[in-house]
Amino acid sequence: MRKKLVCLLLLFCLLLGGCAAAEGLTVTATFYPVYLAAINVCRDVEGVSVACLAPPTAGCLHDYQITSAERRTLADSNVILANGAGLESFLEKLLPQLKGTVVEAAEGIELLPGHEDEWNPHVWVSVSGAIREAENIAAGMAAADPAHAGQYAANCAAYTEKLRALKEETAAALAPCAGKSIVTFHEAFDYYAAEFGLNVAAVVQHDEGSAPSAREIADTVKTIREEGVCALFAEPQYTDESIDLIARETGLPVYLLDPVVSGEADPDDFDAYLRIMRQNLETLLEALQ
Repeated sequence: MRKKLVCLLLLFCLLLGGCAAAEGLTVTATFYPVYLAAINVCRDVEGVSVACLAPPTAGCLHDYQITSAERRTLADSNVILANGAGLESFLEKLLPQLKGTVVEAAEGIELLPGHEDEWNPHVWVSVSGAIREAENIAAGMAAADPAHAGQYAANCAAYTEKLRALKEETAAALAPCAGKSIVTFHEAFDYYAAEFGLNVAAVVQHDEGSAPSAREIADTVKTIREEGVCALFAEPQYTDESIDLIARETGLPVYLLDPVVSGEADPDDFDAYLRIMRQNLETLLEALQ
């Protein structure tokens, strides 16, 4: 009888362990660029699932209005991966309701000043920023899941090796363009420009979703003429007639640069960031050379 009871207890423990393993670790990235780093860091780690909170059409999360379903998703997550640097303002109010570990990918990265005394949160658009964010995510995942710390570190090393190759390739290609002035749609490319020697002379839209005033457009046109700007850059995620108006006033062509803020959350698309940034490089070379 005692032997039978021991066997039943052992079976019960095994079943409980199996359930825990089956549940695994639920990781939620706030939006697309954090998701892309996360799927690389968590690649092939058993029991770990990564989801992207914001839909593909969300763009940057400056003023994102979170839904009740998304609140529940965050509340049920074991790990929440955010960009940080003030981007996900909705997280501050939710923190008391979150049981999971919150990891800010931009932690410790030196920030550039943004509009109206705020910091510019678009650190991932710089390749160096993307490397640091992947490393921060790997460290956060290792702290939340120590059993797989070695795998997170190895995945991160493999991914950042590809990012460093991209950085070297981009630096070499853009070296002849050093010092050239451009106008971007908003402040997403400031880190990229600083890293690769370009000068963002002006941005068309300081506040996402808010069109510039007639005075701001006139100031941008004046800056373009004074600083010898050679190209205007819009973004595929946003439409604004202002940049077309500036193009007509200055005679400059308009090109598209993708700040990697949105896209389909494909768990197998590990090289999406590299692919998008290489397309940006081709666009810049076409526009600046």
